[in-house]
Amino acid sequence: MATICMHHVLTSMSGLAGDEQKRQRLLIAAGINPQLGNDLQRRIHTDQVARLFKSVQVELGDEFMGFSASPCRVGAFKTMCELVRHCRTLGELLEKAVAFYALLSDEVVMSLEVVQGRAIFRIDHQHPEADADHFLREFLLVIWHRFPSWYLGEAIRLRETHFSFSMPRHHSELQVMFPGTLKYRQKSNCLIYDAHYLDKPLVRTQAEVDFYVRNAPADVMTIPGVDNSLERQIEKIVESLSPGVLVFPKIEKLAEQLGVGHQTLYRQLKASGTSYQKIKDDIRRETAIKLLVNDGVAVERVSEIIGFSEARSFTRAFRQWTGMSPRKYRQTFNG
Repeated sequence: MATICMHHVLTSMSGLAGDEQKRQRLLIAAGINPQLGNDLQRRIHTDQVARLFKSVQVELGDEFMGFSASPCRVGAFKTMCELVRHCRTLGELLEKAVAFYALLSDEVVMSLEVVQGRAIFRIDHQHPEADADHFLREFLLVIWHRFPSWYLGEAIRLRETHFSFSMPRHHSELQVMFPGTLKYRQKSNCLIYDAHYLDKPLVRTQAEVDFYVRNAPADVMTIPGVDNSLERQIEKIVESLSPGVLVFPKIEKLAEQLGVGHQTLYRQLKASGTSYQKIKDDIRRETAIKLLVNDGVAVERVSEIIGFSEARSFTRAFRQWTGMSPRKYRQTFNG
């Protein structure tokens, strides 16, 4: 899934206890214009959401993001990844991860069992009242589906996902996040899949794991190998056209490369809740943030690279995207 609903964006900051200044600062740091929070129908790019989640964790010093009675110190996930590096199979990894978090915290209790050929990975929140909007429970279920899938190099096919809370208004979002049967008001939060996955070998190198951990939680937002959304297909086409400089084909040419008519492409994008212009803006914004903050490229050059004829137009667009000018953004969030 290339975008996340506004519900999860706003709920992720509940642990900030209503500090509006912090909320706005973290949204801007993530490249999200704070004014967009009023548009509950808007969807936010996964890269922006990953930056926001990580910023909230660092701000609170808590990988559970304020949704538990006591915090889980930042660095726990990284340490867990170091401990499982010598595991050979997924089953070994999950058993070691369960043991690690059992030593670390009594707040979130994880367990793994096999029943009638099905693996059941269970996550129990001991103080669910601290997670009123069940953000943490959904987030942890996402992590413990996506991370093992990534380590295996294939998407784990979920049979069922159980939630300990009632069906929420964003049920349709959860259907996309957790393919398979969803069941609510269950005793535990569970991921259920065929047990044969537990015997599969882990295929990632240590270098890949190190990179994954540095980027976390960016790579847990999509299911490995199955992000074939229309947005991602368009991103791949743009990325392939002219390395180093963004080139956006006309929509007729884009439709041709996708094997559909341009009117059909219009309709498909609209049905997905997006547009070609929004996808272009997402690509431009993410490229600009990387060049400005990570690579230190001059504003004028960034403007050229992402396809603006003049820096003033780029500055106006960047302010609309993030709520801040490119220069101010770099000064505020560099390094």
